Amino acid sequence: MLPWDILIAADDHVDIGNSIKDAQEQILIVTRYAPDDSSAHREAVAALASLERLRTVLDNLLHQQVGDHLDPRGLRPLVYFTDVRFRIRSDNPVSQKQDAFIVWAVEG
Repeated sequence: MLPWDILIAADDHVDIGNSIKDAQEQILIVTRYAPDDSSAHREAVAALASLERLRTVLDNLLHQQVGDHLDPRGLRPLVYFTDVRFRIRSDNPVSQKQDAFIVWAVEG
């Protein structure tokens, strides 16, 4: 199966992106407080590297699945590789055919 054969909805990408960012923040706490030579520190660093690889794969998939015409607000680049978090702004995705991210707003 090729990577672009996996269909993940844009809404799920946003949820996954938010979750990865949250997990990364928590794992960074471990790297700050665990001694550098501890197994906890080594595992945390490995987890961060794994999350980065996953984010790269998912970001590529998102860009293949959601074209420019479905992202008029330019949110696609923010889903995985920024500190930006998204929140639901509407429960009624009436215009999802024109904007894959219609139900999402940038937090803050």
